[in-house]
Amino acid sequence: MANTPVKKIAIFGNGLAGLLCAAKLVKILPNQVELTYVEATNVSATDIFFGTVTTPSTYDFLLGLDVSEPDILPATNTNFSLGTQYKDWGPENRAWTQGYHRPLPAFNGVGFHHYLTRLKSAAPELSELELYIMSVAAAKAGVFAHPPEGKNIPLADIEYGYHFIPEEFCALLSSKLRAIQSLKWLTADIRSSERKGDDIQSVSLSNGDILKADFIVDALGPQSKLAAPKSQTQVSERQLKAVSSVVPTNKLGGVCRVLTGAEFGWQSETPSQNGTRRLTVFAPESETEALNAHGNFEQAPVYAALGGLQTPWLGNCLILGHGAAIVEPLTPAPILLLQRDIERLAELIPVTNQMKVESREYNRRFTADYEHAALFQSAFFVSETVAETPYLIAASTAKSDERLSRKIQQFRSRGVLVQYDYEPFDEKDWTMLHFGMGRYPTRYDPLADHIPDDQLKNRLTQMRAAIEMMAKKMPPHHIYMTGLLKYLKEKHG
Repeated sequence: MANTPVKKIAIFGNGLAGLLCAAKLVKILPNQVELTYVEATNVSATDIFFGTVTTPSTYDFLLGLDVSEPDILPATNTNFSLGTQYKDWGPENRAWTQGYHRPLPAFNGVGFHHYLTRLKSAAPELSELELYIMSVAAAKAGVFAHPPEGKNIPLADIEYGYHFIPEEFCALLSSKLRAIQSLKWLTADIRSSERKGDDIQSVSLSNGDILKADFIVDALGPQSKLAAPKSQTQVSERQLKAVSSVVPTNKLGGVCRVLTGAEFGWQSETPSQNGTRRLTVFAPESETEALNAHGNFEQAPVYAALGGLQTPWLGNCLILGHGAAIVEPLTPAPILLLQRDIERLAELIPVTNQMKVESREYNRRFTADYEHAALFQSAFFVSETVAETPYLIAASTAKSDERLSRKIQQFRSRGVLVQYDYEPFDEKDWTMLHFGMGRYPTRYDPLADHIPDDQLKNRLTQMRAAIEMMAKKMPPHHIYMTGLLKYLKEKHG
């Protein structure tokens, strides 16, 4: 086959994945490449599984799409997020806050958690990890301020994500993209497609057009008519359902998502500017109990089979979003992984019709990303107590992974944080999760003994006091947001 350049790229989408991808490709493609976005007439129901919280990486990701906070905040119900507070989690009813924070300090090159382990018996009042995380203190107090640059104060250690509503992000992105002249926009559904081997030769649309493209991004979700052959589908080991609704409020919401475990699964309350987004995720066997606990809702519950494709990029078609993989929105993993998929595509965008090298590398890194994210999520279900509900049984008995066992064993044994290449969640995320789940090291690094007891206690006491004082000085989140929104509207109209 002749090695011909890629001149036409088409994105088929009906929700967040396709719009974010279009916004990225519009920015990076050269003028000689024609980009077409084909908007399906049906909205993606599975967007609910992207969840309602993002990680701090979303700020830079959106800036790379020319979408900034002055764009987002006045136009959507987006709030700032300092993390997630987990309550009544698992069979042992654990409770902790998983905050967004810069890397934890190391004294004399020794990880911070080793010093807390050292003090667990001698000074238990100083051994709680959350006491030293500014984002957790701010989240618990309901306060917020942007972290300053170049200042040595506890506020500088905060990182933040967003509380977001997928459909409102979609509306903002759609409005921006429709105004871009270089992007060809069609609204149509797929009637059929013509294939030659693994390649899609053409797509017949409901408006009568026959669309031909050298490279296609399929972001239409699990029910797409362009989906990969069944032989490429990874069998799911878990099924979930989800329902969401907005509970109106009279003032701006808080700065932390609250996620509460339940027998049917879990329910989260995510504050936004004018309401609280309630998301209930549950085992299909427990639907009646879950819906009763959720209360009123407009959209029917959405079913999803967790798992993904072994080769999302096959031939000249890349499957993006929920057609490629669905992840439980227990953490910000779904939106974080989507961002990484789009950044990876931008790095490996094909320039000719010979794209096996690019697709092979994309598929390799895609698989690694989702496997590593699965390790982090699976760590929420490793417990000393036997699970007894359909939701917990299904989660805790899912396919085991030796890498997760190694992570937990090494941390419990001597506080070692085992990290694999390019994990989506880093050492501070794992440390917070381990402590939150009650997994404490039985030994600590002997080098932690080089700091005398009195000196270590004084240093930790000062850290704790500085964080408490900073939290008292920070404004309540709703007051900060009110002032910021007023400023942005006056400045940008």
